[in-house]
Amino acid sequence: MTVNRFVYLLDMSNVGICGMGVNKTATDQFQLRLPPGLRDRIKTYAEAHGRSMNTEIVRVLEREFPEPWGLESRVTQLLGLTQILGDASADEAVTHLKEAIYETVKGIATGRVQDVDDETREKIRERLMYWEAEEAKDDHNRQTADMDDSELDTLHKHGSTEKF
Repeated sequence: MTVNRFVYLLDMSNVGICGMGVNKTATDQFQLRLPPGLRDRIKTYAEAHGRSMNTEIVRVLEREFPEPWGLESRVTQLLGLTQILGDASADEAVTHLKEAIYETVKGIATGRVQDVDDETREKIRERLMYWEAEEAKDDHNRQTADMDDSELDTLHKHGSTEKF
């Protein structure tokens, strides 16, 4: 059976992808053949939700075809979440989860977790080192936040603020 198809030119330069402020000059345009009735259903739905057809089509496509995660960025997110979990809860289960995530990432970086290629291991090691350095800075800032100038000077000279 032959199905009549409508040709609809999607002007992707007018689409704001999920409000992310897309660079309008860097978008693609393409023709899309829609089965009978689909264009009308999309238009009706988009209008009912205050969106253009282009925005609605892109929104659905992005939901169905999400951007892949980069391993480094995902590891960074996990490490950041371990800190948030630790700060937010004293629950023993949360502490164990935090430690397991950190130990796994550290295990990948050090070679304890097997079946990880050398390039990936190196990327994870670099990301872990960066995260640990940032955590050390944050810890230092938390420890020194309420110190006066005299205490900070003593800390830098002697490594301690103890008064004796």
